Amino acid sequence: MFGYEDIRSLFGLDEPCGWSEEAISSLKAEYGSLPTALEDYYRLCAGCEELTQNPECDYLMPADKVGMKKAEGYYVFFSENQSVSFWGIKLSDMSQDDPPVYENYGDNKWYLTGGSLSKVLTAHAYLNAVGGVLEYAPDDGYLEADAKQTEKLKSMFTLIETADSGIYMGAQFFKVNDDTFMAVMPNGDNSVIMLASASEEGFDSAAEAVYPVLGLEYDEENDDEEYC
Repeated sequence: MFGYEDIRSLFGLDEPCGWSEEAISSLKAEYGSLPTALEDYYRLCAGCEELTQNPECDYLMPADKVGMKKAEGYYVFFSENQSVSFWGIKLSDMSQDDPPVYENYGDNKWYLTGGSLSKVLTAHAYLNAVGGVLEYAPDDGYLEADAKQTEKLKSMFTLIETADSGIYMGAQFFKVNDDTFMAVMPNGDNSVIMLASASEEGFDSAAEAVYPVLGLEYDEENDDEEYC
């Protein structure tokens, strides 16, 4: 079983918050089976709107839309927030516990994202968290880092291996402190850095560590940054 403990902790899901057993059973009947990683996610997490239906972030496909690429041999479980791209599972892999995931950009071509559905689902949870759910973040929403700065930041914090999925060309997620997380999103030779926290104190502590690496000064009073 996939417990998704880190997702449930991140979004405060003390009890299962999922789709109805009727909805899950209906999908299993239509497709023969569901990957265990997806069935458990549907049952434990899929009912959390902040996690799966945040309009600022990528979202979980509703049950009546998962078959949109069925003719191409794929079950679509997640969509980019503007419906430009989609993540799916091969119908031939639906009996696997934790199958590979592929992405599509609106045509009939599919590209391998990564080898673990559970990691893709976990990565999307962390991306949603740093992308708008966690309250404290830089005023502009994100920071930028060159290759050297990126490697320095990665060495400073703990990689969240359960979210090391391959989405967005290898985005990685790091735990900075107890309630603060960082996403490192590849952008050519550089990276986009997304930093967010559930608490003001956690964000201040994280910013004081991260900003100097980027050549920035952190103004705790105004939550502003200035280049040194």
